[in-house]
Amino acid sequence: VKLTDAINAGRPPLEIVLELAKSLGELSGEDSYYRTTREQILAVYGFALGDKFILDDELAEVRARLEKISAAYENPTFDEEEHIRIGYALERHKRELERLERLKTS
Repeated sequence: VKLTDAINAGRPPLEIVLELAKSLGELSGEDSYYRTTREQILAVYGFALGDKFILDDELAEVRARLEKISAAYENPTFDEEEHIRIGYALERHKRELERLERLKTS
């Protein structure tokens, strides 16, 4: 029923495939099924073919992680070494956002 509803609603095919992968992973008890499928779709359809849906999805995930990392970076409870490591993650996520934005516009 979920599949037919998604098709009838005109949802993007890649969104439907990801939803199916999530359901299959839940049914099989294989937690990595969705993640592996999503990574493969991102590599082929996002990076290689420039599909905007999957790139937008990845951008949203990176932005959400960046927001959490930024909050952690500002948190004074972390010691200096942890703060440095969080800073590396912060910079890496900023660069990844820039890279994804470039891919999306190319």
